[in-house]
Amino acid sequence: MSDNNTKHKEEVFSPDHVSAGRYRGGPHGLGDPNDKTLRKVELEVSIPGIVRDRAHREKCHYFIDEFGKCGEKHGFWAIVKCRKEVKAMNECLAKWFNNEKFREECTQVYLDERTQYRETGVHTKQIKRPYYVNPQKELERIKKIRKEYERLEHKDD
Repeated sequence: MSDNNTKHKEEVFSPDHVSAGRYRGGPHGLGDPNDKTLRKVELEVSIPGIVRDRAHREKCHYFIDEFGKCGEKHGFWAIVKCRKEVKAMNECLAKWFNNEKFREECTQVYLDERTQYRETGVHTKQIKRPYYVNPQKELERIKKIRKEYERLEHKDD
């Protein structure tokens, strides 16, 4: 019985095992760049991730900033005191997440990135930044880093 399990695992994890040939073609063996079909994981994970990220950064940033400011102001009590901001933020995000035209636009963005990756072999992953950044705290953080850098640079003088 253990022989069957071992044989099955070897087949599944062998480098020759690929469920469909279209994922192996192309100039770098990464798939056909012109193939526009989507796998289940792309439809259920990758594209919704792009939709969510773009909705946060492009469409609902005002509401997210308002919630961030409210959260900073009230601290622990933000759960109770910022309900209005949370509701507005969630309504905005739900609106864009369920917008079919926006989802199609995000799907096209994903397909363009995947095509570029399959053609060049270079993955262009965007740097993820927090959705809300307090500008004053960010400036203080940068000043602190610069001061420390200058101190270390002039240490030998």
